[in-house]
Amino acid sequence: MPDDNAQAAEQTRRLRARFPRWGILFDPLESVWVAVCGRRTLVAASSPEALTERVEAAARGETEPDEGARTQAWRALRRNARGLMMATHKART
Repeated sequence: MPDDNAQAAEQTRRLRARFPRWGILFDPLESVWVAVCGRRTLVAASSPEALTERVEAAARGETEPDEGARTQAWRALRRNARGLMMATHKART
């Protein structure tokens, strides 16, 4: 397991160096690589190589046909988690 974490950390470092204007992370629970640029551009992929291709395409203003489902699933998961946090916060106040 530590070897996998070390590989993910190294891949993340390389991607961040290659795309300095993008926020890049690996979600180990969902096994998804995510890149965010600004408030509206979110790209997700199952491997660092696929993420590289999709970030480059997004930077050119292009989208890939298979990019949508994984990205939408990750965004929906995070939106639900954020909604639960907001509901909990409102209930406390």
